[in-house]
Amino acid sequence: MERANRRLEPERSRGRRGETRACGRARGGLVLRGHGAPRVHPQSPRSLARTTPSLASTARTGRRGATFVSVPLLVVAALLFALAGLVPAVVLLSRVEAADLQGLVDARTATLFGRTLIVGTGAATMAFVLGLPFGFLVARTDVPFARVLRHAGLVPLLVPPVILAMVMAVLWVDALGATRVVLVLGTSTFPLVAAFSARAFERIDARREQAALLAGGLGAALRMELPLVLPAALCGACFAFVIAINDFAVPDYVASIGKKYNLYADEVFASWQSVHTPGKAVAAALTLIALTLVALVPAIVWKRRGALASVDGDFQAPPRLALGRWKWPAFAACVALLAVTAVLPIARLAWEAGGGARGWAIERFVAAFERGIETGRTDLQRSLLFSAGAALIALVPALVLGHALGRARRGRWLEFVVLLPIAVPAILFGIGYIVLWNHEATAAVYDGGLAVVLLLVGRYSAIPILAVAAATMLVDPRLEEAARIAGAGPARRLVSIVSPSVRGALLGGAGLVFTFGMRELDAAILVPAANGTAMFRVYNAIHFGRDDFVAALALLVIFFVLLPGLLWSTFARERMEGVA
Repeated sequence: MERANRRLEPERSRGRRGETRACGRARGGLVLRGHGAPRVHPQSPRSLARTTPSLASTARTGRRGATFVSVPLLVVAALLFALAGLVPAVVLLSRVEAADLQGLVDARTATLFGRTLIVGTGAATMAFVLGLPFGFLVARTDVPFARVLRHAGLVPLLVPPVILAMVMAVLWVDALGATRVVLVLGTSTFPLVAAFSARAFERIDARREQAALLAGGLGAALRMELPLVLPAALCGACFAFVIAINDFAVPDYVASIGKKYNLYADEVFASWQSVHTPGKAVAAALTLIALTLVALVPAIVWKRRGALASVDGDFQAPPRLALGRWKWPAFAACVALLAVTAVLPIARLAWEAGGGARGWAIERFVAAFERGIETGRTDLQRSLLFSAGAALIALVPALVLGHALGRARRGRWLEFVVLLPIAVPAILFGIGYIVLWNHEATAAVYDGGLAVVLLLVGRYSAIPILAVAAATMLVDPRLEEAARIAGAGPARRLVSIVSPSVRGALLGGAGLVFTFGMRELDAAILVPAANGTAMFRVYNAIHFGRDDFVAALALLVIFFVLLPGLLWSTFARERMEGVA
């Protein structure tokens, strides 16, 4: 052992280089920087494999995960994830009969497919066009208040899309049908492309960029960087496409105030409402599921390619680019984008809560909030309880499965399995929970809040799982091996070694589960126990009237949706850089 340590000393002197290789192995996800994180050994397992035979063996064992994973914990976490996220879909597929597939390909479904494809492509294109330059400006340039703009750019993604549709309906009165749906969903999803692009731009080596600047200035640097960033940006656009084609609430609300514009998600909902036969609903959703999977496969490939292609072996962080005379115009463009997509909707709701066209007054504003709290207090309490419960329960599969995924050799395909619950349309996911739990033996679960909590866990636990997996790849497996030699079991190593190292990703992912649980509507709209949430009350209220208290209640929902991010930014010692 002493000999191995002596042979390792020259490698330790290359801290900067090894640190970058470890970052390169992260292959995306939530990247944590700050003094709150434990110190991680600067070398990656791949570089250690070239050092000594014993260390190479350790690294390979860590990648297999056989030594580092607690089998009992893995079984428990896998069963929890399967019960919450996979079993509902499997149960639905088992209910499909031959008669349900008769209308799978006809003129109506062809029309629905075309409309859904138009909406998804339009929203993804809009997200790409807005998100790529925004991500570049806030991550890599000297635009003023770049960090504030970067954080504020996440607001449109977190605000419930149906609330955006509710506001945009009175602001974009000339946009009808598909145009309005594309505008709302494109506005809501552009932060995905921005976050992926920003992280990819930050991974470009400073020396490559400097060479391009010397050769041809800023234009040459951008031409060199764009191919390296494009896979990450396209990955974000694919996720935007998936969100758009599976959304039910926005097209439904747009149709309720204007011309009817049915999409596949509406067809799934109508199929269930008409006959309450799960097989027919599944048959109506098969094309949508296939379209979702077609988009997720390249997203996973581009996610990994975008995370690795722009990291060199001896990485040097690039400095911010000076925009010169374009600095303030770029700042104005970023502010204008956020004003339209984030500030204006919230300001419009505040204006409506204070009286709107009848004349804004602080007394009316306060009265609207008092009525909103009085009317929706119980709904808000349920939403907070369900979302917080889902975030806490999601910590278990996040830590155990995320760690196992980070050490697995076939991580790409396991990522695909983890993302399967997101590939199921949200409306169909809710139907799966009805079919799974609506029985006399499970009535207590179905009628109570546990079904809603499990629904949210199944729907969104993929977020913290993938975040922890990416963070695990940054942790030297020799730390766990040393603890194993010292006598610590797999469970103890997971708690004492792994969890402190991935704490930021774990808590950040759980915070996102809470956030998306607070704004969830599509998957919960058919589940009776979820009809008592704040989002469901807002959804009902905007269909039957636009009273002052409705705007106030929507503002309360937005506040609690954004609360985890506000608390993280204010009190966290660590900084969560984003998803890429």
